[in-house]
Amino acid sequence: MMSVLIPVYNTDVRELVYELKRQCATLSVSFEIRLIDDGSTESYKLINQQIANLENVEYSELEKNIGRSAIRNKLASESTFEWLWFLDCDGDARVNPQLASTFWNKKNEHSILSGGRIYQSEKPDNYKLVLHWLWGSQRELLDPEMRMKNPANAFLSNNFILHKSLIETVPFDTMLFGYGYEDTLFAAEVLKHEFRIEHINNPVLHAGLEENDAFLKKIDESIHNLIRLKDICKEKNLEFPVRSKLVLASRILRFPIIKQLFGNWFMRNESIWKIQLLGKEPKLNTFDAWRLAILLKSY
Repeated sequence: MMSVLIPVYNTDVRELVYELKRQCATLSVSFEIRLIDDGSTESYKLINQQIANLENVEYSELEKNIGRSAIRNKLASESTFEWLWFLDCDGDARVNPQLASTFWNKKNEHSILSGGRIYQSEKPDNYKLVLHWLWGSQRELLDPEMRMKNPANAFLSNNFILHKSLIETVPFDTMLFGYGYEDTLFAAEVLKHEFRIEHINNPVLHAGLEENDAFLKKIDESIHNLIRLKDICKEKNLEFPVRSKLVLASRILRFPIIKQLFGNWFMRNESIWKIQLLGKEPKLNTFDAWRLAILLKSY
């Protein structure tokens, strides 16, 4: 028995729900697809209300956005069944016809199974989506073997299954609000409680590419959450789970003289970099420098 849990925000989820119903129906087990709209605009609510009366679908709406962690905890607490499969609303399950059956057949009461994501293989026609696509397809995507080398750092909350008792023991921490690293904190706490995180090859397509300017704003928000994550880990006596070149570089550049030199360089190039990142040919090395500058300025 399985609850498919989808937090919804400003996304048309009809096709996703139809595909999930089709896949879950082949499992010969009781299931529900439970969706909570987390404060979307009225236009999206009107679209998604069309699925409210479908069999095996439970759809509800919140007037105000409560955040990425709180909405997942709410979905878990309201779920009917013991196995919880969390999916982001901007995923496309049609690329993986065995998505539901793979999770159902490999589930483990003492582990989280993380299926991962993929991105479209071709560069988007809309240049405003290219930066997010580049970042996702060239930096974010790792095969399961690579993800298992640091399971907490590589954990993404877009597509995973676990037993309800696990999230009742380790709920998402709502101290991180906004975009970024709430899944990393959750994964670190899961490991501290001696549960496992298993990364497997069972992806959905990440269809919700952000336009370049919106993506930059989200990255800014995530970097502030990264700094807050470090403080939270200290408070909770958790090992800091993030192992990245960004964090390593920030540690090196935090020496006062080096930081000042880098800051001066950033100030001279900030406007040029932003034009480049918002343009038709964004470069990931420019994006790396941009992220590093935000991190150093925020310390």
